[in-house]
Amino acid sequence: MPELPEVETIRLGLQKYLVGHVIESIDIRLPKMVSGEAKRVKDTKVQAIRRYGKGLVIDFANNYSIAIHIKMTGQLIYQGPRSSLRPVPSGTGLRSSGQAKVSREKVGNLPGPHTHVIFRLNNNSFLYYNDIRQFGWIKIVPTNDVSSLPFFKDLGPEPLSNLTIDQFSSIVKAVKSPIKPLLMDQKKIAGIGNIYANEALYLAKIHPKRQPSSLSDPEIKTLFDAIENVLKKALETGGSSEWQYVNALGQEGSYQKIFQIYGQVGKKCKICGATIQKITLGGRGTFFCPACQRLA
Repeated sequence: MPELPEVETIRLGLQKYLVGHVIESIDIRLPKMVSGEAKRVKDTKVQAIRRYGKGLVIDFANNYSIAIHIKMTGQLIYQGPRSSLRPVPSGTGLRSSGQAKVSREKVGNLPGPHTHVIFRLNNNSFLYYNDIRQFGWIKIVPTNDVSSLPFFKDLGPEPLSNLTIDQFSSIVKAVKSPIKPLLMDQKKIAGIGNIYANEALYLAKIHPKRQPSSLSDPEIKTLFDAIENVLKKALETGGSSEWQYVNALGQEGSYQKIFQIYGQVGKKCKICGATIQKITLGGRGTFFCPACQRLA
């Protein structure tokens, strides 16, 4: 599912297009996707867009918020007069040249058969929530209650934000499960999923099955730096468009074009030339180089 870089890219795009505008109507086509009263967020200005790990929050001036988790195939796509403006400011996660082109392969027409909620804004623009597999959710709650929502309240510290090397070291040393599932445990570290856990471990030359207790302090620091480097690069490239991920304008990211290890089973390692292997770890596909990432 989309991880920190993808959800942050969406947040930056929504921040550009939604803040200062008013939601005039909400068309809920699939009621099970939405909990709370839609009327609470109508006819009041959007004040801010926040992110909690892989979750998004749209805050309104009346102290209500929309909390959203797009899960595996959710999409939040803005279409309106401002979406074709150029140049796009840096740091929005949106492409900065040419017209904004929706990925028809991943999005289709808007609205479409998988469009479950449509928000209409006061400037004749729309925000569409699509979700093929319908795993995502939208909750309308008082802003003060957002941090106590079940998904948000249990999140651990986050790379590139409030996760320090000392915290990371303490987390790693306190866990006995293999290192890769630990990196993906949102209660321990927020925002990292399968793609970037694979990529960071490869960059750090650490086998995904290594026991955290076996890592030396220098190895822990190397892994901490690798996580930050991989996430920063993913943010720069607009995220990875695996599954249905697109940014707030329906555009694909491009990090998948530079995967180093994820999804590369059977290919040659770019460092040593060994054949990349795949195992299942914690129920997820796990890729590694047997030469660069030795288990012992």
